[in-house]
Amino acid sequence: MFKKSLLATLVAGLPAFVFAADFAESPDEPLEHISVYATRQAQPVHQILSSVTVLDREQIEQAQVSDLPALLRQVAGVQISRSGGKGQTNTVFLRGGSASHTLVLIDGVRVGSATLGYASLAELSLQQIEKIEVIKGPKAALYGSDALAGVIAISTRKADNTSIQLKTGRYQSHEADIATSQTYGALTVRSNLGWSGSDGFDVRPGTQADKDSFDQRYGKLGADYNTAYGVWSADHNVLRSRAHYDFDPTFGPGADQVETRTNQSRLGWALDSDKSKQKLSLSQNQTEDLNWGEDSPLSLFETKRREFDYQYSRRLTQSLTALTGVNWYQEDVSGSDLVYDVDSRINKAIFAGVSYQSGHWLADVTGRHDKQSQYGHSNTYELGLGYQLTNEWLVRASRSSAFKAPSFNDLYYPSGGNADLVPETATSDELGLRYRSSDLQIESSVYQQSVNNLIQWAPMPDGNWVPQNVGEAKVKGAELSVSHNWQQLHQQLAYSYTDAKDKTTGAALIKRSKHTVHWQGAYQWQDWRVFVTSDYQSDFRTGDFTTPKLGGYTLWGAGVSYQLSHSLQIAAKADNLTNKEYVYLPGYATAGAEWSLRLNWTPDF
Repeated sequence: MFKKSLLATLVAGLPAFVFAADFAESPDEPLEHISVYATRQAQPVHQILSSVTVLDREQIEQAQVSDLPALLRQVAGVQISRSGGKGQTNTVFLRGGSASHTLVLIDGVRVGSATLGYASLAELSLQQIEKIEVIKGPKAALYGSDALAGVIAISTRKADNTSIQLKTGRYQSHEADIATSQTYGALTVRSNLGWSGSDGFDVRPGTQADKDSFDQRYGKLGADYNTAYGVWSADHNVLRSRAHYDFDPTFGPGADQVETRTNQSRLGWALDSDKSKQKLSLSQNQTEDLNWGEDSPLSLFETKRREFDYQYSRRLTQSLTALTGVNWYQEDVSGSDLVYDVDSRINKAIFAGVSYQSGHWLADVTGRHDKQSQYGHSNTYELGLGYQLTNEWLVRASRSSAFKAPSFNDLYYPSGGNADLVPETATSDELGLRYRSSDLQIESSVYQQSVNNLIQWAPMPDGNWVPQNVGEAKVKGAELSVSHNWQQLHQQLAYSYTDAKDKTTGAALIKRSKHTVHWQGAYQWQDWRVFVTSDYQSDFRTGDFTTPKLGGYTLWGAGVSYQLSHSLQIAAKADNLTNKEYVYLPGYATAGAEWSLRLNWTPDF
């Protein structure tokens, strides 16, 4: 009943809502977000021919959420599955794709475990983040493997002053963070240090009677140097996190503690002129995942990734811009305790594209060729076409292809790998409609994606189960994002419809809800800001047809902030106000009603 009434309200109310805004006076220019990663070039979001959501530092702070997954679930098209509280395993489903179908970039650098095949977002602190771009739909024509469902591009903090934040909350949760910068002529030096910890709660009641805690420390040091020959940059990020969790007792004693160590170093150079732009980066990312317990020895999974990326863009005419570039990266898992038959691989790629904008028309054409040392060659493309109906309205269409390389575990895990696997492939079609004025922004889209050669566990003739290319999936969906301002009142709505099915059996893919809704209403009065949030997720399965569905739920939250002075702000937030009992996974508990209190100080020194 809720789903039908919700859809009816959206369909019936949107035209009047939209066309009333179309004829309203809009003397002020709307807030403009710039995307850097959707096209590999800095471009206003309203000119991009794919679906992009940008969250800046101000929006991140105003949300007052506990972690990055909680923030991402507010974006249309994103669903989250948790196996507990903060620091526990989180899975991100972008447009119905699996966790391994979303490429994660940090400062433009590809991150994630090469053994598992995806990046964990649970450990990354929100205090490290300056901006997030959620780019929905395949982007393999720009980034190669992994960007089958989309890209989550994270830019780390680049503070232009000093800020200090302290936070406390339920479950003995505490955070402390400081970010600062200093400029010495052409040199700017930035740093960010922080710690967070929580006692947590018992994630699996009835198994291990304990609290599953989380502890994290992080730091960043970076510098930019401006010269007549471009901007040189260097930065180094360090992250250490430790979590206590409950293993599944079905499989006997196991590890119940995990520590993640991440080190990322990057050197960059950028040169802009009137007609051309160049960008180069050299990076190394090292991730170590250690697991252990009282009855389980220490085990280490390590990924080292070295990457080189260069791109060059040039404005050929007033209407036409060309982009070309090369990308090279090596993945190495030889530092892991497990011995893989092959422990290193290299990917080489070239890409090129053209963008056209003249009068009412916009068009993008992009292509990429990847050569991988394990499975050979892959070609991908992206085609986009847009028409500016008015100054406010844009209609767009796109078609794209993508692939996902098998992970080292898929290929070479001892007694459980399959070296004959080939990459998963996908094609996607999308139609979108966008509206933009000073007080109203609307982004709507419908899409369809077919995924072939899905890697799934299946029995071999000898009876052993190993990963095989036996699956096919089809995902259909629709998204609607609305942001509206009326005097001091601001409202946001994000609705997603996702129908993800196995093409062979017709069964819905597990852990995917068909309907999700996020709504927020905020009111600004002088130095006060108050807001209310509501998040709805419909029912979903966690297994085959024999497994009962987990029920849908609605969670309510509320928050307030007050600007005590120009440099001091206090904020409070309450989540799950009704203390709703709900689950993401059978047997795993979720947080009850929570509260947090935060103090922000930006001293004048």
